[in-house]
Amino acid sequence: MLIRSVIAASLVAAGIAAVPSSAYAATAAYSPERVCGKGFHRVKDGHRAMTTRDGAVFGHVYLMYSRRSGKNCVAAIKTAYTGTRTVTGAYLEVKGGGRSEDEQRYQYYAETGHVDGAWKCVRYAGWTRDPDNRVTAWGGRKSFGNCGG
Repeated sequence: MLIRSVIAASLVAAGIAAVPSSAYAATAAYSPERVCGKGFHRVKDGHRAMTTRDGAVFGHVYLMYSRRSGKNCVAAIKTAYTGTRTVTGAYLEVKGGGRSEDEQRYQYYAETGHVDGAWKCVRYAGWTRDPDNRVTAWGGRKSFGNCGG
């Protein structure tokens, strides 16, 4: 506890506020649960970072599931260039079933909508680009998985 107090006092003395930046605060307001809606929960092995070829992380993609409705949802949430409209997309495909894709210039996230998929395998992806549309960050799973409903 003493160490925390010393660090906080040092930050205050240096004029550094220990509050999150406005960009962080904006993205923190968009959780995958909030994006997909009430009753949706994160799926085990349903999270991937959206990374560039160089390894920079521009956001995260989440596979979500609602036991009540038997539907899946994918949320691609940006952590880079938040508040700036950049090409951002989300994709979801249910094996032997439906698929949904959303790609537009979004400020914070893209979301697939809800797709039936109880007890069916799914694959998913999320991506976003820099404002100049030159660098793409991608994350997801190319093979089908999460088959247990």
